[in-house]
Amino acid sequence: MIETGDSVPEFTLPMVTPELAARAERGSYTSDDVETFSVADALDHGPVVVATFPGVYSRTCTRELCELRDWIDDLTDLDAAVYGLSVDTPWSQLAFIDEYDLSYPLLSTFSSDLPDELGIRRTSGVLAGITGRVVLVIAPDRTVVYAWETEESLTFPDLEAIEDAIASAEG
Repeated sequence: MIETGDSVPEFTLPMVTPELAARAERGSYTSDDVETFSVADALDHGPVVVATFPGVYSRTCTRELCELRDWIDDLTDLDAAVYGLSVDTPWSQLAFIDEYDLSYPLLSTFSSDLPDELGIRRTSGVLAGITGRVVLVIAPDRTVVYAWETEESLTFPDLEAIEDAIASAEG
């Protein structure tokens, strides 16, 4: 897995947002409801937090993504963009954002090698191919200043450590 001090590769991914989810009725999404995310563009505005998860609509990930939603509301003083990332298609992510009122965008790696490049793809078991549970804080120079990983369900990272990493990445 990518570690603190490593540089993230340049990447673009399909991205869905709460605003895009609100534009169309659930179940009628099209490619017009998907945008392109560029890590370089995002980092031009400050640090980025990427929280990867195995998949929308699983019991555990639903709880984790809602916890992240609630935690983001507490981060209003910190200048960092927060994104969820999974192998789900953008359309299932849009429905999930709509159903659970997420306040942050989701990135889709359904057709990307990024999980392999970051070393976060599960490689064995019945769910081989999905992403693991990882949180990365990326500084504007693409350096990872915080990396956390777990295979345990409903285990959350130390939010103060993430906040400290964001503050250090802000300069």
